[in-house]
Amino acid sequence: MFFLDVAGLYLEHSEPSNSEHLWRYTPWKKIHPLGVHSKIPQDVIFPKAKLSFLDGTKPENISLEKSQLKEGFSENDPELSASFIRALCDGNYYKISIPKNMVLDQPLLLELTVSGYVSAFHLVIENLSNSKLELITSIQGDAEWFGLLREGNLEHNSNFSDLLVNQMSVESSLLRAENFTLDDGVEMNSATLSLGGLKCKSDIRALIQGKGVNYNQKIAIHGVEKRSDDIHLRIIHDSGNSNSRVIAHTICDDSSKNTTTGKLIINEGAQNTDAGQKFLNLLLSEGAKANSIPELEVLANDVLASHGASSAPINNEQLFYLRSRGLNLEEAKALIVEGFLMSVFDDFPSKKLIEWAQARLLVHLECRLVA
Repeated sequence: MFFLDVAGLYLEHSEPSNSEHLWRYTPWKKIHPLGVHSKIPQDVIFPKAKLSFLDGTKPENISLEKSQLKEGFSENDPELSASFIRALCDGNYYKISIPKNMVLDQPLLLELTVSGYVSAFHLVIENLSNSKLELITSIQGDAEWFGLLREGNLEHNSNFSDLLVNQMSVESSLLRAENFTLDDGVEMNSATLSLGGLKCKSDIRALIQGKGVNYNQKIAIHGVEKRSDDIHLRIIHDSGNSNSRVIAHTICDDSSKNTTTGKLIINEGAQNTDAGQKFLNLLLSEGAKANSIPELEVLANDVLASHGASSAPINNEQLFYLRSRGLNLEEAKALIVEGFLMSVFDDFPSKKLIEWAQARLLVHLECRLVA
């Protein structure tokens, strides 16, 4: 039986230059677990993975199916980061497949507990025609370095709501690569709550190849101490009459830093596209830094395309008002953090996913108050 040489495919990539848009703010050698492009770590520890419904019960017809790669990849593949994680996983991956016309009555919860020096996990999601899936992916644990690759094919008229929560140890590094392909009539609503890790790098991509697609990406990031979170998004509209929105709310405190770069590409045949990106940053200290760089590449002439970014310090009037109501400074800041981050999810269609995210955020903030 033929299997792909995943290590060889990774080594075919040359080390990217720091001048490349994707690696300008977090160079590859700084996110590579060994710091040397040509080395692939051995003795990788795979995370403990548990799949259940949100109420803790076990799904009857849905499971994590382990398999091994035998074919190529999407044209919108996150190249270097994805091939590196495939090599770490030795071509092994896990698949969640939702059959045609299946509508789950509650969200699935995928819990990934990561440990060891280097850990990695490759997940493939198949949402077949006319099916509906809500999925929470929770990452927690004290692995020094974790690589997560998620890929998905969403077939026509399927509906996918997705929440990923990063709750890793404050000393961990995270490399996230992601690529979804969306067919006719697909609706995908994706949310990210990034709280953990010291050094995080994400390469998130979506290829809209069908008509009538609605793609929404909501991102909330909390930067504290020396935390660095670098997120790159690449959304390609390859077919017309589709919509996409990317909105990110980032808070940076202490000496943390964030970079969010978004590249929106509307190809020549993608007429009647409506797409936009908006990045908002709130800086809570003089040492905090946030870079927001939205980009548009529009090759069609009948489209609506917009982008915007802004950064601002914390509102002292808000702080004064909250402190006048009996809160101390840290409590007042925590309330502002919660409100600003959760507001990015205001119109998210799955209330169960957002309630789960809010509960995780409140625990995160309470732990910081008592630390």
